[in-house]
Amino acid sequence: MDFPVPDSPFFYGTDGKGDEGLAFFLETLTGSKRYLEYGTGGSTYLAAKHGIEFIAVDSDPYFLKSVRKKIADAGLAQPTGQTYKYGDIGLTGHWGRPIGLRSPSASRLEKFRRYSDPPPECLEGGRTPDFVLVDGRFRVACVLKAIRMLQNERGWTIAMDDYGDRPHYKAIDEFANIDRLVGGRMAVITSLKEFSAEQLESAIRKYEIDPE
Repeated sequence: MDFPVPDSPFFYGTDGKGDEGLAFFLETLTGSKRYLEYGTGGSTYLAAKHGIEFIAVDSDPYFLKSVRKKIADAGLAQPTGQTYKYGDIGLTGHWGRPIGLRSPSASRLEKFRRYSDPPPECLEGGRTPDFVLVDGRFRVACVLKAIRMLQNERGWTIAMDDYGDRPHYKAIDEFANIDRLVGGRMAVITSLKEFSAEQLESAIRKYEIDPE
């Protein structure tokens, strides 16, 4: 079964429109040399369309397959530089959200913890991604682990969608400066605050089992 995949992402602003979010995304994406995303769809398609090397992570294997098929059907598939990673968190429902959270087993909690790990392809050739979009599951942990990966690098951008209206996402404020809020909702991070490795690891342990 194929799922419909849009030609471009839609990042809702507080005005209900997505123009500002899409403009930011396109500008940042086209200036990127290696792009990592958590949550796939129109964003993945645009990366392929513009020939950007990407690593795409999704918790829904069927939707991820549909994204890959759309890119292939459009003649945009490449033998290298396009990595699709199924972040297995067990049975999922709408938007890749895990089902059956009332009493997850120890093995499933371990899957939750692994989802937000940057895939090993992120470090191939000694190059880290310079643009990370967090728009899937386990968003706080994804941002925190991206910070851990990039904290000693230069010239990177992390974007976290829906930050503006989800109070629990403010957990990232302890570590990151919100350098821009696109459309009143998408947090853009290009610089970090001072923190200890212990502080960061403690926060990661807390949030890597939170699927929101």
